[in-house]
Amino acid sequence: MRPQFLGRWESTIDEKRRLTLPAPVRKKIASLDGESADGIELISTVGHRGCVLLIPPSIWEEFARSIFQAPVQGNRDALLLRGRMARYGAHCKIDSSGRVTLTEEQIKVAGIERRAVVFGNFTRIEIWNPEQFERENPPITDIDAHDQLIAKFLDQG
Repeated sequence: MRPQFLGRWESTIDEKRRLTLPAPVRKKIASLDGESADGIELISTVGHRGCVLLIPPSIWEEFARSIFQAPVQGNRDALLLRGRMARYGAHCKIDSSGRVTLTEEQIKVAGIERRAVVFGNFTRIEIWNPEQFERENPPITDIDAHDQLIAKFLDQG
């Protein structure tokens, strides 16, 4: 079974746009290749709701395949998504200090300044402005509403 990125961590971005990846995230990335995370190249691009996505190459291949399998003939949305993923996309390597460098454009779109939230969202790592993360991924305050979501999406057996 493929390692899953799960959890939420606080991180910082320095003046050179380098984001420090939390140790548990680096460990999961390393487990994909059976090596240390140092030097592993990730794909970064702008994701949904204003986050930056970090995706390991093996997962990116599957992700990109689904983007490119979407019918393009006359589908302006499919073309727009592909164009945006490419426009804001970059290759970034994990350095020996466990950092990746984001692009200026990615940081601008995500509204990230010095602080960031690193969020493991199953097959991808999301980088968020902390306030935007809390708005888009609020904590559970209503257990009944949460139980309804579980029933709707998970209890279908």
